Amino acid sequence: MSSRRQSKGEEAAAQAAPLTLAFHKLTPKITFGSTNFSPRRFERLFLFLENLGISSKSGAMRHVNVSFDDGYQHLCEFLPPLMERLSFRPTIFVPTDLIGRPNSWDYSCRLAPDPHMDETSIRELADLGVRFGSHGKSHCDLTSCDPERIKSELADSRKRLQNLIGRPVDEISYPFGRTNPRVLEAAAEAGFSRGYTMDFPTPEDLPLSIGRIAVYGFDTHLTVYHKLTGGRLYRLERFKAHITNRLSGGTVLLNKLRGHQ
Repeated sequence: MSSRRQSKGEEAAAQAAPLTLAFHKLTPKITFGSTNFSPRRFERLFLFLENLGISSKSGAMRHVNVSFDDGYQHLCEFLPPLMERLSFRPTIFVPTDLIGRPNSWDYSCRLAPDPHMDETSIRELADLGVRFGSHGKSHCDLTSCDPERIKSELADSRKRLQNLIGRPVDEISYPFGRTNPRVLEAAAEAGFSRGYTMDFPTPEDLPLSIGRIAVYGFDTHLTVYHKLTGGRLYRLERFKAHITNRLSGGTVLLNKLRGHQ
């Protein structure tokens, strides 16, 4: 397939429904890195999109799903009122060995540690209609792991979440968005039916490697709109997202040097 045809296909995928927006932190506090999107900006973004016919509300004609990677504790404070006002139910992907513990896998932890949500908070959000999925056990780069560890990261995290919330868990977001055929095979064997990366969606996406639209702190209402709808700036936004996600490789490398991988 030529690059010209492929980019047209990817633009078509931007107009398919439903797409998934991928967020991380949702706090009004100043944070390190590019993954925070404050609650106020979050609400304004979805009101803006709704005025243009794109909604996070279930049953909307042009629906977009919402997901959060990492499962930070502050979501328990800021997410419920947004869910009420905007009428949506997100999916949160949790690294299960870090439940109730600081984000030691992230380079920013030494400067400003952020705790992952605890078991009580997970149950409370699940009772409010939040869906939960796996983010592995330790937030490691699965593509760098041996087969036995991959199996443990996937199967054990799914089992713990299911026991915790008392319902099936069939979705996984791969840490750092990284996957390969070996990881995809292990995800299927662990019982997952849907898996998510941080790559832009394409028509060729498979159920266990579904692309998402990442939203970063430097994004604006218009950049998110173009990510979702295609158009002249779509390719630029796709390129920016690709570069930003690849920068996560620095965290992966640092963890390896620290012996945390």
